[in-house]
Amino acid sequence: MKNTLSFEDAAAGSLDFSGGKGANLSLLTQRGFPVPRGFVIGVMVYKEFVRQAGDGWLDAKGLSLGNPAELRKECGEIQKKLLKHLIPEHAAIEISKRLRDWPEDTFFSVRSSSTMEDLAGAAFAGQHETFLHVRADEVVARVRACYSSLWADRAVAYREQQGFDHAHAAMAVVVQEMVPSECAGVGFSINPVNGNLAEMVVNSNFGLGESVVSGEGEVDQWIIDKADRSIRLRNIGRKSRKVIGGDAGTCEMSLTDDESSAASMDEGELAELVDLLIRVEDSYGFPQDIEWAFAKGKLWLLQSRPVTTIPPHWTRDESAERFPNVITPLTWDFVESGFHRSLDHSFELLDFPAFSGKWFAKFDHYIYGDQNAVELHARRAPFYVSSLDDLRAMIPELRRRYAWVQELPVAWMRDLDHYLVTLGRFQGEPLEEKSPLEIWRHVLAVNEHGARYFLPNIAISIAHGTIYQILHGLLQLVCGHEGGNEIFDRLMAWCDTKTGQINKELFDLALMVKEQPMLRLEIASRASREILLNDGLGGFPEFSDRFQRFIRDHGHREVDFDAYIATWGEAPEIVLDNVRLILDSPMDHPPSETQRELKVRAQEAEAEFFNQLPPDLHFFFHELLRLARVYTSLDDLEHYQTTRLTPALRRGLRALGEKLAPRDLLDEPMDVFFAHQQQMETALLMDSDEGWAAFADQVKTQKTAYHRDRMRKPDWVLGESGPVFRKDDGDFLQGLAGSAGVAEGPVFLVLGPDDFAKFPKGAVLVAGTTNPTWTPLFYNAAAVITESGGPLSHGAVTAREMRIPAVMSVRESLSRLSNGTRVRVDGGTGRVEIL
Repeated sequence: MKNTLSFEDAAAGSLDFSGGKGANLSLLTQRGFPVPRGFVIGVMVYKEFVRQAGDGWLDAKGLSLGNPAELRKECGEIQKKLLKHLIPEHAAIEISKRLRDWPEDTFFSVRSSSTMEDLAGAAFAGQHETFLHVRADEVVARVRACYSSLWADRAVAYREQQGFDHAHAAMAVVVQEMVPSECAGVGFSINPVNGNLAEMVVNSNFGLGESVVSGEGEVDQWIIDKADRSIRLRNIGRKSRKVIGGDAGTCEMSLTDDESSAASMDEGELAELVDLLIRVEDSYGFPQDIEWAFAKGKLWLLQSRPVTTIPPHWTRDESAERFPNVITPLTWDFVESGFHRSLDHSFELLDFPAFSGKWFAKFDHYIYGDQNAVELHARRAPFYVSSLDDLRAMIPELRRRYAWVQELPVAWMRDLDHYLVTLGRFQGEPLEEKSPLEIWRHVLAVNEHGARYFLPNIAISIAHGTIYQILHGLLQLVCGHEGGNEIFDRLMAWCDTKTGQINKELFDLALMVKEQPMLRLEIASRASREILLNDGLGGFPEFSDRFQRFIRDHGHREVDFDAYIATWGEAPEIVLDNVRLILDSPMDHPPSETQRELKVRAQEAEAEFFNQLPPDLHFFFHELLRLARVYTSLDDLEHYQTTRLTPALRRGLRALGEKLAPRDLLDEPMDVFFAHQQQMETALLMDSDEGWAAFADQVKTQKTAYHRDRMRKPDWVLGESGPVFRKDDGDFLQGLAGSAGVAEGPVFLVLGPDDFAKFPKGAVLVAGTTNPTWTPLFYNAAAVITESGGPLSHGAVTAREMRIPAVMSVRESLSRLSNGTRVRVDGGTGRVEIL
C-alpha cells in the first residue's frame, strides 16, 4: 500500500488514511474547489514511527490530567521519546519523490491531520502543529514534529475533555504547496458566536492567515447576511503587523499607519469569498469553518471543517405543541436522558454529524427546543435535484444511502412484542413488600426498558419529516409549484393511524349513547366524574361494557405529556367528556364515511399523477409514496406505544410515595414527581435523618416553584433581549463577542506558562492572547478575556467548545484589571462589566 496519496486520489478522502484535515482537503479537491496542490502522508506511517518507541512508550492512565503544569512536563517527556526516532526510510524516500513534482524553489505548508480532528464533534483547532513556508529539504523533519504534537499537553487535555481514547489517536500529515497570500483569514458559514444561521462571519488580515487564527492581533471583521449577501457589520481593526513567508519559515512585518487602518479585502474579493463559503457549506450540507487566501488575485481554499459548536437558540417553536404545559422535575429527568440517547442512536442511523448539545431543555419548568439544531438537522433538504434526469442519476445513491428507511419499520415492529410483554411483567410485579430503595430500583428498571424501546423513535420522526419534504419537493418538480402542493394534499389526505382508530371508537360510543335516550339524558345532566363515582352507567350494561373495554385498551393514553398527570385509565371521566363533546356535534358525517371519501380522493390523485409521470420512474414514486404513508402511521403508533410506559412508572412512583408520605417527607404520595432523579437517589442511598430532611426541603421548594410557573405564560424566545446593562451598574470594557454566555468570577492574569500552576479553578482568565498550548486552562476557567484576537481565532473556537463565555480584543484589559477583581463577562455582546 502507498504511504502517500495526492489530493486527487479517491482513496485520500478516507479518514482512516488521511485524518480529518487531509480527508477534507482531498474531498474538496475532487469536488472542484480551488485547493492548492498537495498530498497526504498516511496514518500507517505514523503508526510505524511510534512502534519504534516500543510497547511501553505511553501510559495515558498515569498522566496528571487535572494538573496543567505536571501534564506539561509529562507530555514533554513523551515527545522526547518519540523524537529520538526517524521517519521510516521507505516513507521518507516516497515523500522526497513526491516533492520532486514541484520546482526546487517551492515552499510548502506541513499540517497535522489527526484521525480525530476536523470532525463535526471536535475541531481540535490549533491543538496540533502546522508549519508554514517550509523548504522541501525540511519537510520530513516537520512531519516528525507533527507526529510529536499529537502528544502535546494541549492535545492530550483536549482529547480527555472530549472523551476520546488516547490509545486510538493517530496522525496523518498534509503537505501542500504554499500560497503567498496578500490577504487571508477565516470564514464561518454561520455566526458561531450567537448561533444565527442567517449570518456569515469573516475575519481577515494582510499576509498569511496565521495572524488571524492565532488571535495575536486585531483583525478585520465582516458579518454578512446569507440570504441577500449584504454586509450587516463591517469592523476594520487596528492592525499592527502581518505574517509573511521568509527564508526560514514565517516572520512578522510591521504595517504602515495607512495599511493598519485600511481594509485587508475589497468588496469584490469579499463577494467572491462569500460565494465560496456558501458553495462549501452546500457541498457538505452542514455549516463550515474555512481558511482561505487571496494570492495574485486568485482565491484559494486552504481548509474546511464542520462548525463544531453552534450556540443554542432556545424557543418554543419546536416544543410548544409537544410540551404545552409545565413539566415536573422527575418526569423531565427521565425523558431528557432517554430522548438524547435516542438522538445519538438516530443521528448515527441518519449518518448525521454527532450532536453534543441538547435538543430540548427545561427552563423554569417549561420545555424549550434548540431551534438552531432543528433547522440544521431536521429541516435541511437532504438533496437537491433540478430535473427528472438529475433524479434518475441520483436514485442508486438514494437507494444505498436510505436503505435503513425501508428496514426501520420492520425492525421496530419486530421489537415491539418484547417491549409490551416486558411492560406487562413490570405491571404485575408486587411492590407492597418492597423497601423504598427496592421500589426505586424497580422504577429505574421500567424507565430503562422504555429508553431502550425508544432508541430508534427519533429516527422515525426525522425520517417521517424528511420523506414528506422529499415527496413534496419532487411533486412540485413534476407538477409545478401550485400543482405539486395540490396533489400532495390529496395524496396524503388520509392514512390509517392509531389515533384515527381511537377517534372512530369514540364516535361509536357516542352513537350508542345517541340511540338510548335515558343514557343520553344521564350523560347530559350530570358531571362525568359524578356519573362514574356513583355507578351511573350501571343501568346501561352494554354501553358500560364497551366503555370499560375502551378504557382497558387505551387507558394508557396521556392527558398531558407529564407522567405526573393521570392517564385516561386513572381519569376515565375525560373519555366520557369526549363522548359528550361528540354528542354535542352534528354527528351527521361518521368517521368511516370521511375515511372513504379521503381514500377515493387519494386514489384519484395517484392515478392522475402517475399518468403524467414517465413509466421508468413509477416504481420510485410508488415506493416513496408508500414510505410516506408507512411513516405517517408508524410515527403515530410509536407515540401510542411509548405512552404505555406511563402507567407502569406511575404505579411504581405511587408505591414509593406511599412509603415516604407517612414519614412526613411528602405532602402526598405523588409529590415524588417534584424530586429530581439524583436527589431521590442520594436520599435513598444515605437513608439518614439529615439526608431525608434535605430531600423533603428540596421537594417542597420545587413543588412551590412548579405551581408558581404553572400560573404564568412562558416567553416564546428564551432570553431574547439578553442581560440588561445599565451605565450606573459599573465600569465596562468592550471587545468582540467570542463565545456566548454570561459568567462572573474573580480575574486571574495569565502572562505566560509560569502562571499555569497558580491558576485558580473558577477564575476568569485574562491574557494578552491565548494560543492553543493554553487549552488546559480553559477547563478550569469561568470565562476568557483577551487583549487581541477575534471570534474566529483558536482561543474563541476552544472557548465555544468548552461552553464558556469569551470576549476578544478587549484593549487594556491587562492594565485595567488585576487579580481578584470581580467581573461579569458577556460573551454574546462582547462586554466585560467590572463589578
